[in-house]
Order: sequence, then C-alpha cells, then structure tokens
Amino acid sequence: MADGGASSFIFLTTALLVSGLVSVVLINQWGDIAQITAQETAAIEVQEATSVDFAGDPMMVDLDTTASPNEITFYLQNTGTTLLDSSTLVVIVDGQTVTSSIVSSLVPATGEWDEDHLLQVTVSDNGWSYQSGDDVSITAVVSSEVTNGYRGSDSMSVEVRLHG
Repeated sequence: MADGGASSFIFLTTALLVSGLVSVVLINQWGDIAQITAQETAAIEVQEATSVDFAGDPMMVDLDTTASPNEITFYLQNTGTTLLDSSTLVVIVDGQTVTSSIVSSLVPATGEWDEDHLLQVTVSDNGWSYQSGDDVSITAVVSSEVTNGYRGSDSMSVEVRLHG
C-alpha cells in the first residue's frame, strides 16, 4: 500500500506542475491577444475618427482660365475628430492623379487642419483644357496626423461644375 501512495503522490505532483505550466502559457497567450486587440482597437478608433468632405457648392467650383495652366480651386473640410495632414493630400481630377501642382492653405490661415478649418486646394495641370460649365470628377485622399501611433485615412469624391 505504501508504494501505491507514493506513486499517487508523484502523479499528483506531476499533474500539478504540468497544469501550472499550462496555466502560465495560457496566461501569456491571453496577454498577447489582449495587447494585439488593444492595438487593433486603437488603430480602428483613429481610422473611424478620420473624415474629409467637400465644402461649398459643387456646382460653382472656381476655374481660372487666365492662369497658365488652368487652375481649379475648391475647399475640403475635416469632418472627423482627428487632425488631418495636408501634406498627404492626393487629388484626382477626372481619373488622373494631379502631379504637377497642388497648392493648399488653411482657412483661417492659422492653426491646424481640424474641424474648425477648411483647406483651400488649388490644382493645375498642363494637359487640361477645361472651360466654364464643364463637369469634372474630383477625388481627394488624405491621412490624419499620427495619433497614438496610428494614422487614419479617408477619401471623398464629388462631381463638380467648373465656373470661371
């Protein structure tokens, strides 16, 4: 009988050690999963808080035909809660990315691109031959400032009528 008790005690001790080790592994894995989930949640929060939209009358977008090349001027509004980074602005006019000239400035001129500021955007391209009354498609893509280590992005597309 004494041998049976010692064997049982050894098995019990071994089972407790193994279950303790498994618990440590599971707790570590749970911690890793919780950390990854928190990071993904933070990234999603920044993405959801990033939003941009067209500001103004899309049927009265300014076309300057006296400038060479012609210039189109429109306004974008930060409709989210994160600051937007105007240096990340990409503009697409009628399916073509504007690469030659994008000039942007805040309205009012001081501060950052938050929900209280508009961004005036003037774009031009040597290949354009637009006239007053032409309808064009404008798409703008922008990213937020880095917030909590993450950057959100948003885009807007609108059909506009040029007026010059």
